Amino acid sequence: MKFFIRCSWAILFSFILSIPTFANPKDSSSVSKTQVRTFFNLEKTQKIMMATLAKPTPFYNRDSLLKHFRQFFANPELVSYSEYVKGMSAQLKKKIIILEYDAIKNVFQLDQLADLHNRFSLVNSATCLVDKTEGRFIRTKDMDGRDIMTQPLENIEKYTTVDKYKQGFARVKLDKSGYGFLNICGDEVIKCQYTHAENFNNGRALVKNNYWFFVDINGKQSEALKDVADAIALTKGISLVRFHNGKYALIDNQFDKTQTPISDIFDSIVPLNAQNFSVKSGNETKVINLEGIENQSNVK
Repeated sequence: MKFFIRCSWAILFSFILSIPTFANPKDSSSVSKTQVRTFFNLEKTQKIMMATLAKPTPFYNRDSLLKHFRQFFANPELVSYSEYVKGMSAQLKKKIIILEYDAIKNVFQLDQLADLHNRFSLVNSATCLVDKTEGRFIRTKDMDGRDIMTQPLENIEKYTTVDKYKQGFARVKLDKSGYGFLNICGDEVIKCQYTHAENFNNGRALVKNNYWFFVDINGKQSEALKDVADAIALTKGISLVRFHNGKYALIDNQFDKTQTPISDIFDSIVPLNAQNFSVKSGNETKVINLEGIENQSNVK
């Protein structure tokens, strides 16, 4: 069986962030025209919002922008884009840490984490826009079907492979150097250096240089993944791996620390859909889910 059978994973997440509302802002008349004009450049701000939140439609006017920013800041008229990005990043990271602290996760928690990681990756990819004073934006769809705004890629012809964006980052390949990743602005934030790379999956990407390991959105590499010969990213932070002994298992994004799969180890694992897998050990065949738990129902 060829290990690298690529499956289409189209996952749409609907978990809505719940963030406390701050006090009412100061009257906008107390804010200088220069400050208001600088922050509420509607054309730019709409596109920045699309890049960071992957909203289906942009914010169309100043009032709707103010209403949104009141969720995060006491004085939205005075908030810079840099402060907004930092605030969003901190709120998302806090929620991720709380959920990841629970060692035993159900499907609902996996959905929540996937949505939070996706937003966190998008926000951090778009930090490159903080110092941008000009530049074009283009509307595109990422791998999960979300509408996002990005800046056109420069010198795109130098790459032999340019994928769609996945969780705020696009996988690219330089012919002689290997795989790396671009952010929303098209900057090569993770250098092309890997012989193989999977797309980002809940804030980490599987990459290979002699050994398999994870790299995070800041380019920080994990310890090598013990005994892993091949790997493919699935969804919700779960990946399928083949060990050097020819056996298969499902792992999560903490495998570099735990060195323990989330499923049993099988002779083969074949995806049935985005949530279920047909597994075989000896003459026994059964179905397991993303949590590595046996599914007793018949999956067609």
